[in-house]
Amino acid sequence: MDDKTYQRWWQLHVRAARGERLGPLEQMEYDRGLQAFDREERRELESRDTAALRQLRAQIEQRQTENARLRAKSVQLDKQIRTLERAL
Repeated sequence: MDDKTYQRWWQLHVRAARGERLGPLEQMEYDRGLQAFDREERRELESRDTAALRQLRAQIEQRQTENARLRAKSVQLDKQIRTLERAL
């Protein structure tokens, strides 16, 4: 929305917020502005949500890798324990 359109929309918004009835054309203009803001906000939220999901997915993959490493280490330590127990 360009600056001139925004200024016009803002005037309509102030009037609507004060409870003033807008004419049919004014109401259509006001509603179009609201829809434009909603679309913009939705795009921003989706963009942030997508970035957050990518970050979480990367963290999950790191944790899975670490988990696999620890499980392998646990198996190795269990073998050492059994070997030492047999030696005693």
